[in-house]
Formats: sequence, structure tokens, C-alpha cells
Amino acid sequence: MAAKNSSSKESNSAKREVTVPLALRAGGAFIALAMALAIFGITAWLSDGWAVPFAITPAFLGICVAAVLFRAFATVNRAQKPSVAQVVALSIAVAFIVVSQFLPKTPLGFMGQHWLFMYAILCVICALVLRRSVMPKI
Repeated sequence: MAAKNSSSKESNSAKREVTVPLALRAGGAFIALAMALAIFGITAWLSDGWAVPFAITPAFLGICVAAVLFRAFATVNRAQKPSVAQVVALSIAVAFIVVSQFLPKTPLGFMGQHWLFMYAILCVICALVLRRSVMPKI
């Protein structure tokens, strides 16, 4: 009897399609960008020291774009219906990561290391505001 109940639960969840709101996807993308910026900031701080200018390179920008794409189109629920756009976006994110390793390391600009952490905090705040806007009002 237990096996029959578990199979009926699986069939019910397979029939149900879940759509993820755009605000939730954008909030996830901001969280991914915040994590990428924090990792870059910590890495720069540990390798170069504090208050050393951070070089913005094409590789840095490519990895940031890949993080945003990856989280914006990631599957968040097993009941979510996969789409062609999702597969294409995740493939483009992987391509951004691979291509960014072969781009020249010439800096496009410089900024203080503390700005990486400030932008990461700003991204977390944006993500929280977007995710809060999706929550039902009680």
C-alpha cells in the first residue's frame, strides 16, 4: 500500500506544472551576482591585500554575466517544466565561463576592492526587495 501511495504522489507532482515568477528569477540572479562579486572581492583581498585597486577585465565581466544567466534560468523545482530557452541560456552561461578564460587579461578599468563588497551588498538588497514583492500579502 505504501508503494502505491508514493507512486500516486509522484504522478500528481508530475502532472502539476510550476511557473516561477519573473521577480523570483531576477532576485535569484541578483543573489548569484552578489556571490560572484563577494568571491572576487575575497580572492582579491587574500591575494593582493586590502585597498589595492581591483582590475576589471573581460574575464571578470564574462563570469559575472554567466552567474546572472545561470541563476536566472536555473531549475528551481522538480515540477517546473523545462524549456528550450532555459537550455539555451544555461549553455550560453557555460560558454561565457569557458570563453572568459581565453580572453586577454588587460584591464578595462580599475576600482577599489571595497566597491566589490558594496555592490554585493546592494545586489543582496535588490534580491530581497524583489523576492519580497512576490510573497503573498497577509
